[in-house]
Parts: sequence; C-alpha cells; structure tokens
Amino acid sequence: METKRRRGIYELFVKRALDIILAGFAFIILSPLLAIVAIIARFKLGSPVVFKQARPGKDEKIFYLYKYRSMTNETDENGMLLPDSKRLTKFGKFLRKSSIDELLELWNIIVGDMSIVGPRPLSMYYLPHYSDEQRRRQSVRPGLTGLAQVNGRNNLSWDKRFEYDIEYVDNITFINDCKIIINTFFKVLKSADITVRGTHKVKDFGPYTVLKEEGRVTDKMNGMTYSEIGSFFWLDDNMPEATGKGVNWLPAAEDSAFTFSGRAAIEMAVRDILSNGSMNCIYMPSYCCVSMMQSFIDNGVKVKFYEVSRKDGRFKYELPALGAGDAVLVMDYFGLGTDAAAEAISKAHAAGAIVIEDITHSLLADEPACAESDYLVASLRKWFAVPAGGWVAKKSGKLAVKPDQCSDNAVEDKISGMKEKYAYLKGEISDKENFLATQSKFDNDLIHVDRLLEIDSTSYGIIEGTDIEAVKKQRRDNARRLCEGLEELNSEVLELPEMNLEKGTPLFLPVFLAEEDRNSLRKALIEAGMYCPVHWPEVMGANAGVRKNELSLVCDQRYSEGDMDAIVACIKQWYQNR
Repeated sequence: METKRRRGIYELFVKRALDIILAGFAFIILSPLLAIVAIIARFKLGSPVVFKQARPGKDEKIFYLYKYRSMTNETDENGMLLPDSKRLTKFGKFLRKSSIDELLELWNIIVGDMSIVGPRPLSMYYLPHYSDEQRRRQSVRPGLTGLAQVNGRNNLSWDKRFEYDIEYVDNITFINDCKIIINTFFKVLKSADITVRGTHKVKDFGPYTVLKEEGRVTDKMNGMTYSEIGSFFWLDDNMPEATGKGVNWLPAAEDSAFTFSGRAAIEMAVRDILSNGSMNCIYMPSYCCVSMMQSFIDNGVKVKFYEVSRKDGRFKYELPALGAGDAVLVMDYFGLGTDAAAEAISKAHAAGAIVIEDITHSLLADEPACAESDYLVASLRKWFAVPAGGWVAKKSGKLAVKPDQCSDNAVEDKISGMKEKYAYLKGEISDKENFLATQSKFDNDLIHVDRLLEIDSTSYGIIEGTDIEAVKKQRRDNARRLCEGLEELNSEVLELPEMNLEKGTPLFLPVFLAEEDRNSLRKALIEAGMYCPVHWPEVMGANAGVRKNELSLVCDQRYSEGDMDAIVACIKQWYQNR
C-alpha cells in the first residue's frame, strides 16, 4: 500500500524487535491469568473459549485476530445471531470492560500480525467504505492499543477516530509509543472512555459512511426520472408476481439451489468440495471483494490472489501453477474479457484444479458460463429488485448441502426499507436516513446469517415473474446510450470498454480513468444524485490492478435512456470544469 511518509529508524529497525520482546514477556507472565480466564469462559459461555476473526492488517492483508469469547451464540428463529446486547453476559461485559478479552492478541503481536501500538484492527467489511486518507491507517501493523484508544476509544466519532489513526501513522516514534502505552495502562485501570459494544446504540461504520455519502437530498437534474440514480433497488407498486412456472433461464447443471445470498452460494460450493476431500488453497482474482472471501476464511481455506491485468483493452488472467487439491475462482470483469476468463478456466481444469465460476457479471449474457467449470455461483440481488437471493450449481453430481431454512422473516425489514425508498422517490417522505440505515444493517447482518437459509419467497416470486428478455433489452439499450453519448470523451479523459451488446448484458458499464480523475468524477456524480460505485476499493494484499482506475456507471432496467443522457450530461459538465 502506498504511503506519503518517511519511516524513521525506530519504525524500521527497533519497533518490531520491542514488540517481540515485550509481548513475549507479557505472554509468559500472564499465562496463569490466561488459563484461569479460559476455564471460566468455558463454563460460563461455552465452547470454543477462543474465537478468531478475520481482520485486515498491514497493507490490508487478512489475518486471524484471537480473542476470548465474550458472548453466547444464541440465534433467533431465522438462524441469525441475536443482537450483541442479548448475547453479552455479565462475565462477557467484564472481559470487555477490563480489556482482558484482548490479551490473546499478544500472540498476534509475537507472530507479526500486529504491533503493541498502532491503529486498532477493525472489521474487514469496513474496507470498502474507507476514503483514500482513511485507508492510510492500513499502511502499518494494527495495534493492541493506539492513539485513538487513549483519546476517547469508542466514545469518539468515526471521523475523529480515523484522524487519530492517521496522526499516529504520520508520527511513529519511540517516545509517542511509550506515552500511548502508559496512558493505556491508566485508562484500563480506571475503565475510562469505554463503551461496551452491544450495550449502547453506536452507528456502525458501514451505515455511517452510506448515510454520509448518500444522505443528502438532491433535486432532479437534466430530466432524470427520479431524484437520484443508483444505490440499492426499491420495491414499487408494479412488483412482478410469481407465475408458478419456475426459473428456467439459468445455465444447465446437474444440481442447483437458490440461496439467501451470493456469499451463501459460495458457501454451498465450499461445503460440497470439502465433503469430498480437502482444499489446499483457493486462488481468487485480484479484483474480488471481501464478501467473496468469507466462506473460504470461515472454513479454514487459505486464500491467495492471482493477478488480472488489462492492457489495450484486453484482459489477462495470470494463474499460478495449479494441481489436484487446489481450487480457483474465476469471474469475468463485467462481461469483459470473457475469452480470457474461459481460457483461464480451461487451463485450471486441465491442471486438475477445482473451478468455481462466479457468473454474477455475466448472468444475463447469451452464454453466461464456461462448460469446463465445476461450480457456478451468482448473486441475484445485484440484477433485480429483490430483498435477497443467490444461486449455486454443480455441473456434475449432487450438492452435498443445500439451504433448507425459511428466510421470509429475515427479509421483513429489508422489504420495508425497499418500499420506503420508493415512497421517498415519489416524494411521499423526505427523510432518507431510515431506509439507508435499514439497507446497510441488512448488508452487515449478512456476515452473520446462517448460510443454510433459502431464498425468501418474495425474492423468488419476483425473479420467477420477471420478463428476463425485457431486462436484457433495457440494460443493453442503456449501455449503448451511454457509450454513444460518451464517445467524444473516449481516449480523451476516459476509456470506454469494448462490449458486445448483442450477446452480453451489462451489470454496470465500467469506464476507466486516471485514479485522480475517477475520484473527482465520482464526487461530481454524487453531488448530482448519481451513485456510481467503484468495484472494488478493497486491496487485501493484492495488487490494485484494473480496479484502480474503474468506475461503474449505472445502466440497469430501473432507468430510461433519458436517465442515461442525464449521466452523460453530468460527465461532460465535469469534464468541462475539471
């Protein structure tokens, strides 16, 4: 990860040695206490006593953070974990308030995942929400304690917390580390500035950033159909109804299942592979997102990245040497580079590796999948106005595990939020915060949801009743309109992709710009109420590659060609003002 600072002698040569010496000494001295806490936790909270969580470390590389458990694993009738406040016992509150639950992180320090002092390691699901400046906190090892922890801890706002993190990153010295360690000692003794997560209503960072970015109310511009373009789907009064005929347009496979989400679809494929043997490693493209990694991490499969480069409009999948026991996930980039993706799949198949093809980006193409893939997975809610939905298929043989738990209750709040967004677009309500927070909470809850939940009946009915050919036509027409409108800027400030819109159906229309221009354009679009995402901002130790310069223009079936003209006009206005 790039950094804007010079590293001093202390950081380069002394800090790591002191971490090993001090953490090792503390681990030995505190070992009796660690053993006692483990015994009590086993009797009061159950097993396992120690839990591990995937967290991003230096350069966003994922590592396992070790802690004592402080909550039970109680779930509701939908298989979703109960709120923290209901699972947090008195003993758990004591562990958190005293910070004893953090002591096992001494081991993370010894092995090099962490440092004694540094920015705290936060959830890997925060990575997509970091600004470029906030992302600088990941340029150093995370810490057991840090500058933010001695200046307010959880009582600080998110912005202030990150300000302290960046201040620390820019001022790493022996004296500053000593001050932080001493202040931490007294803060812990006094139990100062500690808000125990799960006992207070603190807005999560994901909802916080979404509300901060999309919470503004904009006026219709350039003849837009609605006051905004993009963000998550809504449910309107013309929701497609189930036909009872089933869904027959998905790729052929010997066995398949609808899942609650795309990551649950990956989970089903992972469980099936592991039921038939082991998986040495999963190789994933350098432009994947953290949610795609979750099932592999949860099942103890080592994740490695392979580079996907793009030159002169052509993609190259640089797979490593593969063999039996290896698995590779391949996903063409928004329907671009399909020949290169198919070549990579063929190469992996010939080497005896297991191939999982994520067809989310090519789902509605005339030929969405490669014949040599072993498993197909997709996220359906990226394409349709559905509360949830994913799909998994095994090309040959039966799936060992399929979702079998009803999820209708799990999407009730999401459906309400989608309907509330439609009411906002019609002008019936003026406040966006509630439905944006509902959507963000739902996305966050997907981390913990039981992977055996089926697709909900509302989502399945919508998919079953949707006119797929009409969706394909509208998306293709919209993408064509964008390309025609932006042609004069092609190779001037941005690069349009070469897309076969006779056979391919775009999820988004990706355009490529210099990183500074990309960020500037996205900001201008947001100011106009046009929410065009970047796929994907997470790095996770991989090279940024094609995603460093990509912006995804919205072209889905919710919008007319007039809305595409509005996007073009906004981009041209930005170009004139840049």
